Amino acid sequence: MTAAVSPADAGPAAEVKPASRPTPPRPSLAIYLGLAALAVAAFIWFWQTRESTAVLYVPLGEIMLWAPQNPLIGFLVMLAVLAVCWRTRTGAMAAFGALSFVIFTYWAGARINFSLTSIPERWSNLEGQLQAFFRPNWSYVFGVWDQWLTTLNMAIVATALGCFIGLLLAMIASPVSSPNKPTSQSVKALNSVVRSIPDVGWALLFVALIGGTAYGLGPLAGVLALLMFNIGIVAKLLGETIDAVSPGPIEAADAAGANLLQRDRIAVLPQVMPGFVSYSLYVFELNIRASTAIGIVGVGGIGQELSLQMNRFAWENVAAILYALIVVVLLVDLFSMWIRRRLM
Repeated sequence: MTAAVSPADAGPAAEVKPASRPTPPRPSLAIYLGLAALAVAAFIWFWQTRESTAVLYVPLGEIMLWAPQNPLIGFLVMLAVLAVCWRTRTGAMAAFGALSFVIFTYWAGARINFSLTSIPERWSNLEGQLQAFFRPNWSYVFGVWDQWLTTLNMAIVATALGCFIGLLLAMIASPVSSPNKPTSQSVKALNSVVRSIPDVGWALLFVALIGGTAYGLGPLAGVLALLMFNIGIVAKLLGETIDAVSPGPIEAADAAGANLLQRDRIAVLPQVMPGFVSYSLYVFELNIRASTAIGIVGVGGIGQELSLQMNRFAWENVAAILYALIVVVLLVDLFSMWIRRRLM
């Protein structure tokens, strides 16, 4: 009887080499030629619908060829994408997706006349403003302390109310903790409507309904705008967290005869509370930034002061406000990270 020899005893010749990764097959040349034809058709379409008159001259021996600048750049990018896809043996559908992405991106940019060349052309106008950002008026920041407190207070109140209401809506919207499916679907649809309107849109709406700083109700309109903004975020994120909770505690609560409220309080809430606290801190960070943005539309706070200084072309004061805002946001972010670490 011959004894079995292990690979370690057999020496290097018996070592098993790892299987090499199979090379994907070369995609169909006909399909790639069709994609190239699509790129040519897109180039012709971009040429015919262009609004820019800029052209590129291409010397070819004694002949000088020209082509519209932006369509030619887009066409070269399309050909480069197809070349990379062919080189990497990318499938036909993936190559078509990449080419479509380039075409639609170019089309979207062309519709709004997007061009980075306008920045050097406007540099003479920007130079004075940029110089002001290197010499901010720091004394002005402390002179608008009341506006900073208004912004901070709006963020705190909106976070507290919005996260609480968002928690309730998330519990009702999730199929795990909702009384029935129609109620769950109705609340999800309501949350989608709330999220569809941005914070600035809510601010404009509430300023129009109840008045802004001219009537002394600017902070109230700002809190209500941030409140709706927070409800949409917390209800969405926390609802998805509730959907993914462990079913074990829920089944145990059902087996013990708990009703819906008891089951949610005992089996669902303890599992989602760490996530709820994390989302609340995240929403508070967003509210600091958002309260500055909506302040421009008339709800008060440091955003309104920022808009006022921009209208006065006081760029030193604008720079001081922006730098101070960066510091405040970083401090809030560090505080949130410290809280999260303590909760873990």
